[in-house]
Amino acid sequence: MRGSLVCALLSLAAACDSKATASDPQSAGTRPEQKSKEYESCGASMHCADELRCFDHVCRRMARSTVGDLQAARGAQLKAKGDLEGAIAAYTAALGHYDSEKVPLPPDVDCAYGAALAAAKSNKDHAELGARVLHRCVLAVPSASPLREKALAELAGLVDTGLDPLLLGAAKTADLYLTKGPVKPATDKLTVNVTAAPQPAKTMPAIVEAVGSQKSGLVACWETYNAASKKTDMTVHIDLKSGYVASEYDDVAGSWILRFQPATVPAGTPEAAADACVRSLVEPALKAAKLAERFESKVTITVK
Repeated sequence: MRGSLVCALLSLAAACDSKATASDPQSAGTRPEQKSKEYESCGASMHCADELRCFDHVCRRMARSTVGDLQAARGAQLKAKGDLEGAIAAYTAALGHYDSEKVPLPPDVDCAYGAALAAAKSNKDHAELGARVLHRCVLAVPSASPLREKALAELAGLVDTGLDPLLLGAAKTADLYLTKGPVKPATDKLTVNVTAAPQPAKTMPAIVEAVGSQKSGLVACWETYNAASKKTDMTVHIDLKSGYVASEYDDVAGSWILRFQPATVPAGTPEAAADACVRSLVEPALKAAKLAERFESKVTITVK
């Protein structure tokens, strides 16, 4: 009787299910096919699909691995501190706990894992895996989800490492993503920046001019470094010490001596090669500049 009354009241607006009752949620427009999926908006848990609950107006799953989520939280902390390898290890452990507990991996953990891998894109293996994980993230979340937007932003950062954007249009993950050559910045747009700490009071302009006079050679150093490291910024630190040495003879003037401290970067690395290349150009130029001032400073040369 009550179901018939509901049908009578709604017959002018839409067709009515004869089995509906006043207490039936489907009569309020929450049919199963209309319920929100994971990460879609909701007003209450009744609006979410089965196994999901409404938190902060978003449908979220209840099945989680506490240990897995703890490892993911640690991964986020390590990434924020700049420890990308540690973050990747923590996220890998998170995925392992979800797998061992046989709990489906939530997309938010997978998306964060992909972001950590993408942040470590100087390692080609990390960049390749990051592209795959982030694509998996994009496929798993709704089109308007902030997770999808962030994942796409991370993927955009991988274009300069060789990511083929067309692969992201597929409805499944690809075997390889970094199939294009790395995007190489135009060398005519490279700049040479020189700073010193502490900065010599009188001779800093002469230092900047001496280093700047070697720009073409420094660009060549950058090209070699970029090819070896896939990094677009090359930075070299040179510790200088300038002092005056008096003459033993009264009729002979003393001289200013510029000393260069040895490099401290690990041998056999792209950074070591860049340091040697830059020093071979800069040291003769600085000596020729005849810096007549007593100082001790770390000169930083950046090409980017």
